Amino acid sequence: MELFKFLKLIETQVGRTATQKWGPREIDLDILFYNDIVFSDDEITIPHKDLLNRDFVLVPLNEIAPDLIHPLMNKKISEIIIFQTMSNDSFAQQKKTYILRKIPHRVLI
Repeated sequence: MELFKFLKLIETQVGRTATQKWGPREIDLDILFYNDIVFSDDEITIPHKDLLNRDFVLVPLNEIAPDLIHPLMNKKISEIIIFQTMSNDSFAQQKKTYILRKIPHRVLI
């Protein structure tokens, strides 16, 4: 909780203001993982509850830590990405597969 409160303080200092939920914001700092801790309360869930639904998070995470193990799934990030792109035949998932294959090898420079 100390880290969470510290991140919220940074957001405030940068100029984040209360806006509509899911709306645009000046900055958004999230805790994706904290070692292998699994935790949830009214303010925070660790690992981040929407992590697996966000390619803009998963792809760079796979780039810097492909062997990181998701503590709830007990799978490496690299395995989760491969599984997600192959497991669902919906149109959205087909697009996701295409997008993941088209991202350049070096996402972070």
